[in-house]
This record gives sequence, structure tokens and C-alpha cells, in this order.
Amino acid sequence: MQYIYAFETSVAPSAAPFERLLEKSILSVKDQYLYLLQCIRSVANFVETDAKIKAGKYIKDEKDKNFNTKLLSNIIVQYLNNDQEFLTEINNANTASLIDEDSIRSWYKKFIATPEYQQYLNSNNEFNLEEDKAIILFLLNVVLLEDDNFITIIEEHFTNWVEDAEYIVEAVHEVIDKSKNELKLHLEKGKLKEKFAELTQFGKNLFNETIQHKKEHQKMVEPKLKNWDADRLATIDVILIRMALSEFLYFPSIPVKVTINEYLDIAKEYSTPKSKDFINGVLDSLMKDLKNNNQLNKTGRGLL
Repeated sequence: MQYIYAFETSVAPSAAPFERLLEKSILSVKDQYLYLLQCIRSVANFVETDAKIKAGKYIKDEKDKNFNTKLLSNIIVQYLNNDQEFLTEINNANTASLIDEDSIRSWYKKFIATPEYQQYLNSNNEFNLEEDKAIILFLLNVVLLEDDNFITIIEEHFTNWVEDAEYIVEAVHEVIDKSKNELKLHLEKGKLKEKFAELTQFGKNLFNETIQHKKEHQKMVEPKLKNWDADRLATIDVILIRMALSEFLYFPSIPVKVTINEYLDIAKEYSTPKSKDFINGVLDSLMKDLKNNNQLNKTGRGLL
């Protein structure tokens, strides 16, 4: 939606530069996802650095002598440290270069000072998967995501963070929740690269279908506007209707109701207060016409 809007409100003669920006934006989601997991890993691994600092002190107090490194045995941390696919992915994404050691140190200190972390250390349950997951979720949700410095840094590294954050955090939650006998990278083990290649191709296809069929789609939409002046409609609303129409016609595996619900959610987030009801009415009418004219050629999952 954003890149279609950018192209159609520009004077650019070609959509190609906007398509490249779209592809870069989609792949950035993967990097943000890996960066968030790597930040969790780096904060947890700072326990080892802290242990070495304490061990190297000439004069040690009781806390130094009895320093607890339980977090390094955390099952999720172990997976993040030893899963070869994850290590390969972060190496390829080069997210390590974005990790600031001073920031990691500050988040680590904030983390270990919390009652939740101390309670975790004092629990007698070794290798308890649920406790291990809970403390990592606490590190993510409270220590990192509620830290102003963390948000500032991630926004500097990734310009789309504000738009992508909800989905990335949800994906990281799934990794933590679903990792039992191994690290369950989103969405399937061994399929991360392929999944993002699939998402990228889908995004580019939707972008191009919507742009290329603009005139014919507008002819289909205009009769549905009744007393609405097409030139006075919100540009975003028209683009969303055209995108949904593209999914109706050219993406047979996407169920019609899924398409409608997705675009209503986008309208609610990005357009006017009245846009959701307006778009819903137009799409419902278009769907009925296409169905009556046997133009909804849905297959497989798209038939649901």
C-alpha cells in the first residue's frame, strides 16, 4: 500500500524504483526479526562476560564468589547459542555489526536488577522449560521493548520498525513459545530463507498487478461509489480497494474473506474513521458481482 501510494503520488515515469524499495522493506522484516533474537542472545550471554570480570577481581566479595550463571543454561539461550540455522542466518544478515556492547551492558544490568530475574536465579528448578521461556519473555517484553534507548536504537537501524514491530514481536514470541526440543525459527525449521523469498515475490506481484490494472479496476469500482465523487475519495481507500480487487482476481489461493478482513484492518490503521465501513461495502458488492460473473477463480486454500 505504501509503495503503491508513493509511486502514484509521484511524477516518476517508472514503478521499478518503488518495487526495489518494497523488496528491501520486506527483507528488512527478516533482519529486524533476527536482530531482536540476537539482542536477547547477547544480553543473556553477557552473564559470561560478567562472570569473567568478577573472577578477575583481586579482592572478591561473597557475591563475586557465588556469582550465579544459571541464565547460560537457559534452554532458549542454549538454542540461540547452538542452533546452526539461526547462527547462519544472523551471520548472513550481519546483524552482529548492529549490536552495541555498551547498550547490551546497560540492558543486562537493568535485567539482573529486577525481582523477576532474582526469583529465576533462586528457583531450584534446573532446566525447567516453562521458567526458562518466562524469563526470556520478560527480558524481551519488559527489559528491551519498554526501554526508550532500545526503541531509539532499533528505529535508527530499521526505518520501518514502527510499522513492522507488532508482527516481528509476535514472530519472536512464537519462536520462544514453540521451541521445545529445538529452536523453532518462524515459520518452519529450515524454511526461513524460502519463506521470505515467497513473501517478497507475493509483495512484488501484488504491487505490479495493482498498478498495471489500475484503469480497468477503476471502471469496476466507480459504479459502486453511487453518490461519492471518485476524485474526492481518500487516495488510500481507493488504493486499498484496488489491491483487494487484485487479490480477488489474480491470487487464487487467497480466500475472499481473508482478503476483505486484511484490508479492513489496514484501513482502520491507516485511513479515515469512516473508511472501514465504506471499503467493506464496496468490496462486498464487488465480490458478489465477480461471483455472479464466474470471475472468482479460487483454488485450494482460496476456496475456504
